[in-house]
Amino acid sequence: MERTATSATFSLGSKLPTFELRNVYGQMMGSSYFTNAKAYLVAFLCNHCPYVKGSEEMLIKIARQFEKDGLKTMAISSNDASKYPDDGFDKMGEKAREMNLPYPYLYDEKQNVARQFDAACTPEFYLFDSNHTLVYHGTINDSPRDPSKVTKDYLSTAVAAVLEGQTPNPQFVHPLGCSIKWK
Repeated sequence: MERTATSATFSLGSKLPTFELRNVYGQMMGSSYFTNAKAYLVAFLCNHCPYVKGSEEMLIKIARQFEKDGLKTMAISSNDASKYPDDGFDKMGEKAREMNLPYPYLYDEKQNVARQFDAACTPEFYLFDSNHTLVYHGTINDSPRDPSKVTKDYLSTAVAAVLEGQTPNPQFVHPLGCSIKWK
């Protein structure tokens, strides 16, 4: 599913919503995780989507590369696990351990956080500056499903700009992936 325009509900300039969800280790965490970071990245992911699978190594690399400069990253799965069992809480935990994810992976079982962000697909990325303001929304790169065909790394460029106190250019690149599986 490709989104054709930035969200009217959660547009650039929006403030980071307040939320709290359970991570794969059973602890509650949320927007307070981002306290004192220079940039905050919220990624809507899941386990089964081929676009997520194709871009997750790049996301892990970005999270690790920019963490020392002040980026905090969080992933959220909002898919309906009753219809898509591979996206269930237990499978999320298995994935986090197997891939040694360098960021918290949270479960949005009631899908309220996805609605707050007006998220539409996986993977979909929201980058905030230190003022909690949305400054980039979109895709990770120009080939999220096939990493061998990536020629443009939009997310790294956006993160680097924010950490340098600049506005990303572009600020919106259409997310491309599987639709969020709503209940």
